[in-house]
Amino acid sequence: MELSFDAVINAADELELIPLVRDAIRSKGAEWFVFVSLHPTDHSAGRSTHRFLIGCRPEWCQLYNANRWYLTDPCLDYARSNTAPVLGSELPVRTAGQKRMLEVAAEHGFLSAFLIPAHASEKGRIGALYLGSSTRRDEGEPKLREGRAFFRALVLELLDWSSRAVREDAIRKCGLSQQDVQLIGFVRSGFNAGAIADELKVSSTTVYRQFQRINEKIGVSHITAAVRFAEENDIFAQP
Repeated sequence: MELSFDAVINAADELELIPLVRDAIRSKGAEWFVFVSLHPTDHSAGRSTHRFLIGCRPEWCQLYNANRWYLTDPCLDYARSNTAPVLGSELPVRTAGQKRMLEVAAEHGFLSAFLIPAHASEKGRIGALYLGSSTRRDEGEPKLREGRAFFRALVLELLDWSSRAVREDAIRKCGLSQQDVQLIGFVRSGFNAGAIADELKVSSTTVYRQFQRINEKIGVSHITAAVRFAEENDIFAQP
């Protein structure tokens, strides 16, 4: 199946998107996939910025969560600081726990594997597409590598889709207005309350009141925390 990237970016939700991706990657030699997007500074156990798109065996996901492998996942480690795709057999592994994670992944459909990172901007959300098949490595990995250009294009589209979904979800849940986003953007750019007041032709008192309302909507105590929340949830990205 030749995938229409317009179909990816226009997919309404994960239920619509997953079959598109699954059919496309199977045409290039993969059987299973996991896509994750996250803010690169998020190493927390809560994984508040992580968003997963799952196209693999459910039992693998259950083991991944039960063993808390997301805390030391070598795929995420690699994706945080690299942009080049890497075969599973060449993925850097630092610990016995990481080695064990990859061994279990191989038992659940990722014997041959290919990891494709994606970075949308210098400090923004990153993505990682992990592809696998049960074909032995000497046959499966060269086949996966043949699809390198296609997979790199695909992961960028998935990152765009995920970024948009995260942004829309955060704005909706917090009830942020366009003016709220504009105000947070001013703070991010280094404007203080006085400078924002001059820019908007309002009083500093009005700006501070708006700060307070924004903080209440997001559930933070300071406007700089609101900026951090906005960055982690792609709120400054183009809609």
